[in-house]
Amino acid sequence: MAQLSKSVRMVPLSRYWEILRLDPASVGCGYKKLLLPLAWEFFQQKCLELDAPETRCSVRGSVGQSPRGARLLGRGPRPSVAPQGHATGTHLSVEQHRDIQTSLYAWFHPEASGSPISRARAGLCLRCYVSYPILKACKKLASLYSASHHFTYRDLLPFVLDDDGKVLIILDQDGITQLILNGDRETKKTDYQFFTVEVLRKYNLNSSSKSRLDDWVYYQTKQHPKLKEFLSERGLCFLSDWALLNRARPTQLEQLLPRDRKILEAFHAVYRRDRRQQPTKKARRCPDPTQSQLEEMRHLLQEKSVIVNSLVQLRDELKHLARVLRRYDIWIRSGFPPSESLEVSDSDTGRDRELPDQNFTNTLDAIARQELQQFCGQQLIACLDLGIEQGLTEHITKLQHSRSYARFASKVISGLELIYCHGKSQAEIASILGMTNQSQVSRVLNPKDLLNRVRFWTIDKLFHIISHAAHQFNLANMSRDPDYFRNLMEHLEAFVDAEVFQEAAAEIMTGKNRSTNSLYTQRLCRYLETLKQENHD
Repeated sequence: MAQLSKSVRMVPLSRYWEILRLDPASVGCGYKKLLLPLAWEFFQQKCLELDAPETRCSVRGSVGQSPRGARLLGRGPRPSVAPQGHATGTHLSVEQHRDIQTSLYAWFHPEASGSPISRARAGLCLRCYVSYPILKACKKLASLYSASHHFTYRDLLPFVLDDDGKVLIILDQDGITQLILNGDRETKKTDYQFFTVEVLRKYNLNSSSKSRLDDWVYYQTKQHPKLKEFLSERGLCFLSDWALLNRARPTQLEQLLPRDRKILEAFHAVYRRDRRQQPTKKARRCPDPTQSQLEEMRHLLQEKSVIVNSLVQLRDELKHLARVLRRYDIWIRSGFPPSESLEVSDSDTGRDRELPDQNFTNTLDAIARQELQQFCGQQLIACLDLGIEQGLTEHITKLQHSRSYARFASKVISGLELIYCHGKSQAEIASILGMTNQSQVSRVLNPKDLLNRVRFWTIDKLFHIISHAAHQFNLANMSRDPDYFRNLMEHLEAFVDAEVFQEAAAEIMTGKNRSTNSLYTQRLCRYLETLKQENHD
């Protein structure tokens, strides 16, 4: 069944009066939900009465005109809220929440005409709401990187989930300084800068990007200095899309499809050239490519018979390549593919771009999806076997061209058989094959690199089989749409990872007492046995 689109996804109203508060003693989650009566009372009084004709145009703030939230409840049934702060099942769409946030932001803004207490309570409602995407951002970051760096989202929460809602905060007239409100009008400068308030302070409701508040919170959370420092201490860094493309290495280009590889090569030819011509006295941010740079890239691609219909399409394809490289980096660092479809934030606008849903609901109807899933399952083993053959051939060829390890290329088959099919340790393999130590065994056999190669070729084989069978799934009419094929590729990646490579990567990470139950291990051992028999014959 197709999921609700982002525009109609429903979110509970209680997020405006229940704040997520850090709670290290909490078993399992590390946070707890706390009802704030002041936020509930304000929301009940102001936001739930905005549909009344006499109040419809009474709320004005620095954003100029009366907020769109004044007409919010005319769209549907009036919500009912329990006095204890528990929502009675009321959920609103994303657009309706934006209307509410517009109203609250108008009250909270330093130039709003309302009283300080109204400004502070409106801000309190927004602070409650912001705590939820903060938690979501921490969980996303942890799901991306925690597998190989030994931390959980709970380790990230203390940096950003720092607001318990106990004090009322407003912004000074400068729009920057946080002030604690004592009583109705008495204020004093706070010694601590609440992250929720900082997020709201920097949020531009009327920006040209029209980014959602949730998107902005995700970006700000990821950019939090102490959180970034925590991640950098574990060898992680965040690069913009253009920086990621600019630093792409030859080994990464090898993993791309031919069209994508040519697009990235054109990007390097133009973008890197211009970067080298700029002064290099200090570290420089990688800016967006200019119109003229994109024009030149497009001209280079035309010379290579790669057709790009517009500069907008070229920019979109480059952004897609950055997403592919980001996922590749995660795979290489952790040994695991991302555990779920995640959003990637644009460093300039703060707007998130959701990766396509793994259920592949955007273009195929339910019947076609089911048929495609079955077809992928039928073709998977054959594609995996071809991927193993191709990946292993590349692995051995690479060793044969290595000055240091060429003499060990002939021992790769035996070494892999010992480690995968007989469960031998690297120390035992070193002794059996006459290698110096475990480190040498690791560099020669390199199971992680082999797995990456097999994964690439398995997906590549499956993609081409499905492409050639497009008519079978009514895909022929969509074959000219580049977005469709990107989504298809990402669907196949998710399918193949779930069926084969997540379990295979987990086996590699286990080390000692490695299980041999994964489909990858079984097919690899089968192929190694076939090679041995052919050599004996």
